[in-house]
Amino acid sequence: MKVLVLGFDGASPKLIDRWIEDLPTFRIFKEQGIYGQTIPPVPAQTPVAWTTFMTGKNPGNHGIFSFAMRKRGTYEREIISPGMVKSKTLWRILSETGRRVGVINVPMSDVEKVRGFITPGFLSRSEGIPHPNSVRKKIKQRFGVDKLIGDVEIETLERVESDPDLFFERVNQITDEMADISLYLLREEKWDFFIVVFMGTDRIHHFFWKNIDKTHPRYEESKYSKLVKDFYIKADKIVNRFLNSVEEDTFVVCISDHGFCPIHKEVVVNNYLEELGFLKMRNGKIDLERSQAVSYGYGDIWLNVKGREPTGLIELGREYEAVRKEIANELNETQIDGQRPFKDVKRREDVWWGNYLSEAPDLTIFFNVGWQAARRPEIMKKDESRRYVNDAPRWSGGHDGTHDPIDVPGILGILGPGIQGGKRFMAQLWDIAPTILSLMNVPVPDDMDGKPLPIRIRRA
Repeated sequence: MKVLVLGFDGASPKLIDRWIEDLPTFRIFKEQGIYGQTIPPVPAQTPVAWTTFMTGKNPGNHGIFSFAMRKRGTYEREIISPGMVKSKTLWRILSETGRRVGVINVPMSDVEKVRGFITPGFLSRSEGIPHPNSVRKKIKQRFGVDKLIGDVEIETLERVESDPDLFFERVNQITDEMADISLYLLREEKWDFFIVVFMGTDRIHHFFWKNIDKTHPRYEESKYSKLVKDFYIKADKIVNRFLNSVEEDTFVVCISDHGFCPIHKEVVVNNYLEELGFLKMRNGKIDLERSQAVSYGYGDIWLNVKGREPTGLIELGREYEAVRKEIANELNETQIDGQRPFKDVKRREDVWWGNYLSEAPDLTIFFNVGWQAARRPEIMKKDESRRYVNDAPRWSGGHDGTHDPIDVPGILGILGPGIQGGKRFMAQLWDIAPTILSLMNVPVPDDMDGKPLPIRIRRA
């Protein structure tokens, strides 16, 4: 059996359900196949979630906990990259069993030795460059490009507010080109497993969620509300083109890595750590050496532990547990404008498990819907009001605040030979890789955290 995976980064099941009558292909998944939601890992960030998908593991067993992590033995913040993934990918596992694979634009994918081809995605230094060279030459000959553009350029993102029409024009152009090239490779190359990820839904939702979510305090219906829906209609048509291009023995999986929720306020976490006495300042900057705790901007809290950090202050054991408990209790009681921005504050061992748990943040803040951690500034000037909030965040939609995965689920649809229609699943994202292996009759590695979904298939 073959498997085709179509990924739409950040696509929201709430919107597909709302617009299902205008999305005939997604309606086929709902009526004739498996239809449901994926539950992303914590945090529900693109690199963490797609790594969880491609490994079948929770972050504690693949080692990616955030866009930015504390570099071991230092106070430095390190931006993650595919080279930091500590597990085999789904396509490597399939290649080792003799299957041929095609991988296009998956965030956190990278060049690796597989049977088939890879065009790495977001966060790879080789992003957009097809490998091997023979595939690159085919694309060059047919489309006149050496590189696939899988995501909106930074220059366009920086101009969204001043030129939103240009943004939508560029997102649609990139999506159309990605679909055309991917469909060409789907038809030209031999494969048993094929995946392509489209990034447009994520970028659109961050900036235009306020135009489609009536619960948002800044809700504004405009022409951009229609442009968001039009993009979902485009996605639906792309899925239909792929469905019409595969053989009958192919399972088609449609997923997203996370969904979205409204964002209207950002909390500068480090100011509250300072108010509680856990963070110290020197010359207007955070003094990492004298601070007991600091956040890097995603709801993560890192402690300054003796023997772990260069000038650690906190003894592992009783003191470490006492500090974590005090921070969690104080933050859980924090109110801003009469509301509780923090849904919960959890210890790392209550969120993740596995070989790389020691590399995770010591605490993680879960934000209530509507709130998220501020990326910038890292800390504000101390104020008597003790209100450290950005009331006008650039993004109106979010998912990685850190938010409870239940509040930002992704989409899930599976069609294929023998699948009984009308089934609904709520699946952990780490269950998708073992499910794909099971559909392809490939043994699921014992070290995967996920388990195949209990899909009933009528055999001919």
